[in-house]
Amino acid sequence: MTWLPACGPGDSDLARAFALRPELFAAWRDFAGLFWKRRVVDPVVLELCRLRIAALLGAREALAQRTPEARDAGLAEARIALLDAWRTSDAFSDTERACLRFAEQFALDPKEIADADAAAAVAALGDAGMVAFVEALAIFDGFARFERFVAGAAS
Repeated sequence: MTWLPACGPGDSDLARAFALRPELFAAWRDFAGLFWKRRVVDPVVLELCRLRIAALLGAREALAQRTPEARDAGLAEARIALLDAWRTSDAFSDTERACLRFAEQFALDPKEIADADAAAAVAALGDAGMVAFVEALAIFDGFARFERFVAGAAS
């Protein structure tokens, strides 16, 4: 038995859950889209962090999706394939590493984000960029967890 009263149409558990409240889904898409459109943070950095969080949390649907803005900014599947090795691979810049380190800790245990890791991310992104980055991470994390919850409820 699922906690959902019914399921709407869609090609995934998440889409079927959101189909129950299409106005909520539209508002969420509009809000989440701002991070990609305003480009306060490089879309490649956002996408790498989104995918890393999805991988850490086992959100298969989110992990399979690609954001067009990141692809248009030059993010290739070859780099995405190296994401598990971001700490040691030359394919990632210092800025990407600082953001990935922060994003991982944000998803695993935000209370344990080291001051040095936060300072590195702020130095890489600036104050406004860091605010946008943390807001984006909250969305990536929350919806990866929601996807897992919905998938678990549907099975």
